[in-house]
Amino acid sequence: GPVLTNGLLTLDPVTHEARADAAAVRLTGREFALLQALMVRPGAILSRHDLESRIYGWNEEVESNAVEFLIHSLRKKLGSTAIKNVRGVGWMVSKPA
Repeated sequence: GPVLTNGLLTLDPVTHEARADAAAVRLTGREFALLQALMVRPGAILSRHDLESRIYGWNEEVESNAVEFLIHSLRKKLGSTAIKNVRGVGWMVSKPA
């Protein structure tokens, strides 16, 4: 698919490369899948169930805090404002300006 860009974040689904503020960022496969799910739909709020389905598939057992752990890890790597929490609903990345 095409390279996804959102502000200073860039994600290349073909090469699995991520960049934040032009610097390369190493992401795990699941971190990449979560960020890709959010960046494909900027401005849309994705619930825990949406993200778990995208990252883990339908048949895998998922720890209760797996999505939160991945989001925490991504925020450490990309910056605390990269992923926004909509309390009680889910997470999103902002629409590009």
